Amino acid sequence: MEQWKKQGTPNWADCATTDLDGSEKFYSSVFGWSAERITGSDGNVYSLQRLHGSMVAGIYALIPSLLEMGVQPHWGTYVEVDDLDATLARVKAAGGTVHDGPLEEPDVGSIAVIEDTVGAFLRLWHSAPAHGGEVFNVPGAMTWNELNTMQPEKAAAFYHEVLGVEIETTDGPRPYTLMKADGRPVAGILQATPDTGSKPSWDVYFATGDVDATSAMVTRAGGNVLREPFDIPGGGRMAVLADPQGAVFEVIKMPTT
Repeated sequence: MEQWKKQGTPNWADCATTDLDGSEKFYSSVFGWSAERITGSDGNVYSLQRLHGSMVAGIYALIPSLLEMGVQPHWGTYVEVDDLDATLARVKAAGGTVHDGPLEEPDVGSIAVIEDTVGAFLRLWHSAPAHGGEVFNVPGAMTWNELNTMQPEKAAAFYHEVLGVEIETTDGPRPYTLMKADGRPVAGILQATPDTGSKPSWDVYFATGDVDATSAMVTRAGGNVLREPFDIPGGGRMAVLADPQGAVFEVIKMPTT
């Protein structure tokens, strides 16, 4: 668990939806999650998703004001920070924008929503006394988070300055940038292409034991397969999916070592 408390490490994800009941049912069918609804200090309902009893993600209903602003169902990534106020100061100094927060939630910690210099939204969380997800890297749990942008170098410079993560970019026809905390890869930055869309976003990957079977289950549960299962370098396999409300996520299986 301690590695997920490191500065700059994604440690939670949640889904904003227009149908809380439907989303809970969908993800229960696809990943076997069970839902536990709680009411926050603001009176809004938040649905904790558990995998075999362990917290893995959240789901919440988009409020009317966000819908009026054109916010669509989506998955959001949270990143651990040691000091939220100091991090937000660095966000502003680096050219980013603070859209919401810092918000204090008893027994959860302090959270803020930022927009980076390439236009992607990210949640920053000083998770004290809470600790984010309770299990990762197993089927049905979050396993990777990736920023998809047409400006990977600009994004990498921003997150290096704001989060203090190390940056490592691989060579190749489509370079890939790793964000590292204490030398360990914690997230990626992918060079977007015209066919993947020009709108930058942080994408959430969930582990699965069978990418093809999970993709078929998504279809049966009323979701959509946006990109059919395909092999990736290193022997892995993944697919790009969407739930019935349109929130996009990925599933991936990497070879065991």
